[in-house]
Amino acid sequence: FKQISPGLMMITCFFAFRSLDRATQRSLIRYAESYNGGPVPPARNATHRKGLRNRQLPIGLGGRVPEALKDLADMSTEYDPRSETPYFWDIHFAGESIAESIFSKCHFLIQACEHGLKQPGYTEDTLQVFETTNGEMYVNVDTTSKKGIRRAKKLGLGEHRIVVDVMMSPRIHLFSSSIFSSHYKGRLFALFRNPVDRAVSMYHYLSSASWDPMYNPKLKTMTIMDYANSPSVENNWMTRFLINKPGGRLVKEDMLIAKEILRTKCLVGLFEEMENSMIRFQEYFGWSQKAPLDQVSKCRKAVLAAGDRRHDTPLLEPGTKTYLALARVNKFDLELYEYARNLYKIQGEQIFGA
Repeated sequence: FKQISPGLMMITCFFAFRSLDRATQRSLIRYAESYNGGPVPPARNATHRKGLRNRQLPIGLGGRVPEALKDLADMSTEYDPRSETPYFWDIHFAGESIAESIFSKCHFLIQACEHGLKQPGYTEDTLQVFETTNGEMYVNVDTTSKKGIRRAKKLGLGEHRIVVDVMMSPRIHLFSSSIFSSHYKGRLFALFRNPVDRAVSMYHYLSSASWDPMYNPKLKTMTIMDYANSPSVENNWMTRFLINKPGGRLVKEDMLIAKEILRTKCLVGLFEEMENSMIRFQEYFGWSQKAPLDQVSKCRKAVLAAGDRRHDTPLLEPGTKTYLALARVNKFDLELYEYARNLYKIQGEQIFGA
């Protein structure tokens, strides 16, 4: 056979690579990185992504992390992109839609979330990455429903069979126990918002969003006070989903478990500190490698400025009767939210040097 010069071979490979779609290009890059021992992050990120390694975690309160969450990586260990996948716990009306836009538009991340069902010619029996007309990239799974999570498990979503930069789901117990394993862990992070403010935004949205499956026409005839005293209002959603207790009376021990999960497993972001939280996520997971920092910053500011109109609702003044009514029904979530705010401060000091 005639020998091909190295220069000609490089040119041939370059044009062959350029002819591939973006999803295939990323798969080849990820394979090459894993073959060579993983990507080399910028020096700044290398320090920040070590989590609380060799540092003391905030003092525990006696709760025990449920067995279903054992394959979520501990915050005391260093984040390893070769064996872990970032898992964004989707807390509704806490800025999750804005974060998702930043993931796709600014960091160009491949996401596994509810948008997987938008795949043209949806393929039921195969995991695939597809690109929307807007250039956003998703895996063809639905991570919000029980049926969708079972399918994702069957197809090996968490086993690195396909490139996934970030996974999103509100069902933390079912998703974690189904998708992750001791060999392929999830790295939990989330955005937290005042539960009363979340409830107000939810009330306004669900009373008018007739296109949404969660639309509740009964709310049209209710005041917010009526809503706070009705069965339609959320009751400590965050606490219940964290400890997997959808019904029944919550007790002190439940709160201790919820706090322990956040303390040991979760990288915390705050809705009221959205820009800084997104910067922390970027640095921790090394996403700045995918685009120039100035470009990411400009894009992030644009997405934050556009916001989400679901959040653009008049909020209640603390201490008012309606605020206190919503606070009473979300007593545990308010305590958990204040704990998350404290963790945000501690992680800022110990991980990010803030």
